[in-house]
Amino acid sequence: MNNKKSAVQLSLMIFLTLLSQVIALYKSRFTAVTFGATNYMDAYNYALNVATFVFAFITTGVTTVIIPAYVNKTDKKAVNSFITIIYSITLIVVWAVIIFRKPLLEVLTNRGQNFIDIVGDFLIVAFIIQGLLAFQAVTAGFYQCNDHYNVPKFITLMANLIVAIVLITGAIKNIYAYLALLVFGSILNFTVDVLAAVKYGFRYTPAFDLKNNELKKMLIVFLPTLFSSGVYKIHTMVDTTIAANLLEGQITILSYSTQIITMVNNVIVGNLTVYAYPKIVSRLHEKGSKQNFWDYSILFHAVIVLLICGFINVGYEGVGLIFQGGKFTKDNTWLLYVCTCVYIFGQQFNIIRDLIYRYFYAQGNTKETFKNSVLVSVLNIVLSVILVKFVGLLGIILGTVMSSFISLIMIILRFRREYGLGVKFSGILLECSKNLVAAIVTVVVVQLLKGYTNFSNILSLLIFGLLTVVIYCILLLLLKTRVRHIRF
Repeated sequence: MNNKKSAVQLSLMIFLTLLSQVIALYKSRFTAVTFGATNYMDAYNYALNVATFVFAFITTGVTTVIIPAYVNKTDKKAVNSFITIIYSITLIVVWAVIIFRKPLLEVLTNRGQNFIDIVGDFLIVAFIIQGLLAFQAVTAGFYQCNDHYNVPKFITLMANLIVAIVLITGAIKNIYAYLALLVFGSILNFTVDVLAAVKYGFRYTPAFDLKNNELKKMLIVFLPTLFSSGVYKIHTMVDTTIAANLLEGQITILSYSTQIITMVNNVIVGNLTVYAYPKIVSRLHEKGSKQNFWDYSILFHAVIVLLICGFINVGYEGVGLIFQGGKFTKDNTWLLYVCTCVYIFGQQFNIIRDLIYRYFYAQGNTKETFKNSVLVSVLNIVLSVILVKFVGLLGIILGTVMSSFISLIMIILRFRREYGLGVKFSGILLECSKNLVAAIVTVVVVQLLKGYTNFSNILSLLIFGLLTVVIYCILLLLLKTRVRHIRF
């Protein structure tokens, strides 16, 4: 019965995630068609990235610490003190950034005073939106500990749906009205979320019990997660800052491309790793556990490679349907498609790396993954700064993909040193190569067939998308890949 309940809960989580992504894509289509890739949209996206950068440092760490505290029924005064201290420090940082935002932005970008002024105004709105979301990290931990995973997802979905309905009515005519609507949606989401949490038993009272030993333990656990999440966010912020110094519209293109990849990660990569992680932990000490682990890696690599060749074949039509129109031109669509093709190519490295990270986590080894993340993030920044001088916006994305590949190589070497691979690396490489060969042939065949047809975007998506899946799967069978024999 518990397994059935878990399966239903997971299926509902995936369904709600998909619906949320569909609404997010519609909001992006609205901004693309209505505002285009303009100075105002660049300013909004940059402001949003700055706000996300500030709050993202704490969100992951807070949830990581809060969940065990709720599960273990840690002293309430310690938990309340932890929440009060962390969010008080965050608010101080936010106020400091707001007060000094103009001189800070002058250091970060050379786009001109007009751009800096717009970003400065939008930054306040972005802090409100991201701040309310960050405070919901506490209630998210509470919900998860009480087996109400889907309550916050449903509330967020309804709030975003209301925003989407207002957009559909055509009532929003300018970017300031759009930002006001986003603030309204964030306040609605936050209010209903907190009220629902209180109904389920959530309570919080401000406290500053600095001598509490339980509080000290929570802070000790929190600091490493703060730095771990911060490392990734730093190079993301650097990428956006580099784009802020390029031509008008580049930040917006980068943001839309990142959103598409985020959707892939949330719906596919995230669910694959969520599925695999408990199985990796449960089979950690069984005979043949490493072969089983690499089987997951090969299978998931095959899935992501299918996604890559699918996007190459029909991604332009999909991007055109979602974004093109109004002020978002064909040139914007083509650049977004090319950027996303490069971005999505790197996901094949990320899926295997993330699985290896899970293996380290299962062993209780977070030191090696942290060191790997730090080195690769620094490398990502360096590569992006160098490559952007030669190929512009694509250089930022190429830097990310190249660092993802190097990250995978480095963590495999750490894996072999710490635990031993357990299988021949040449065998893993051969199977992944078969996946890539199948993808290359699939792309070539489908692109040749597309050259002899003139379907609409929707028909192309359906016909050539399905054809991509069929050809790729047939080629995997013909190449006699290990994927055919993997059992779980």
